[in-house]
Amino acid sequence: MDQSLSVLNIPRVTQEIPKPGSSIEDFAILFDHHPTYDQAPEKTDYYELVFCLSGTYKKTIGPFIFDVYPHSIHLLSPAFIHSSEAPSEDLVLYRVLFKKEFLTNNFFKENTVDNLLEVNPDYPPIYGVTEQHFTALKALYEKIRHESQLENAFQLPMIRLMLMELLYEMNRACEKCLINSTRHLSRQYQLVNQFKKLVQEHFLTFKTVQEYASLMSVSAKHLTEIVKNETGQNALHIIHNRLFLEAQYLLSSSSLSVKEIADQLKFDNSSHFSRFFKRFAGLNPSQFKNSK
Repeated sequence: MDQSLSVLNIPRVTQEIPKPGSSIEDFAILFDHHPTYDQAPEKTDYYELVFCLSGTYKKTIGPFIFDVYPHSIHLLSPAFIHSSEAPSEDLVLYRVLFKKEFLTNNFFKENTVDNLLEVNPDYPPIYGVTEQHFTALKALYEKIRHESQLENAFQLPMIRLMLMELLYEMNRACEKCLINSTRHLSRQYQLVNQFKKLVQEHFLTFKTVQEYASLMSVSAKHLTEIVKNETGQNALHIIHNRLFLEAQYLLSSSSLSVKEIADQLKFDNSSHFSRFFKRFAGLNPSQFKNSK
């Protein structure tokens, strides 16, 4: 049985936030006390399980935009671009970062881990917990943190077991949220969620509300109305915002030129892309890229 810390090269507990686009070895746990948590769009190669002790901030994960609040837990997937903004001064977080392979390599069955990581794809991946549940989760995070600082025998199996316990606790919180929610009964919510998923899949190809309405077999007027009623946003804004998010990500994390990014995002030319980007950011793409 593997008992060596050096085999997986687990990073020590740190308060440093990994840089955008950076990678971890297999596992890390971070305690962020009053972090500066405005992050440009990024995509990582690891999952992140975030437990909010106090404070708030706004989070975007794929098609979902939601507020992180005290006594909540949420999951970041490497499948989606994500960003954070507007952190409060009293923000305190526990964050566990891990690759799926950390759990599945000769330990847990992959389909078991996949079921825990998928949760419910139709809802934002954030769940509130009760006071009693909060105390238990906080103790579990602290136990993982303590274990990761030592070099005891059976350290890795112990950390894996506790991480699996965290994932089961998150899924338990998810079930409670769904039981207490009536939104899953709403046909309007289901249609808007379908629209957001289609935007996530086809934003490079389809740029108009009419194109998405055709995919959904509804009229553009009906789609516009239900999106506005459900989200308070214009449907076209959601399409444009996904394109803008991708543009930010490419400008801040790639070595592509502005022209190459415009081509990749399927704009007619770089001038059209620059006008589009400046309308959202207040800066042209070159200024934004240089600032990052």
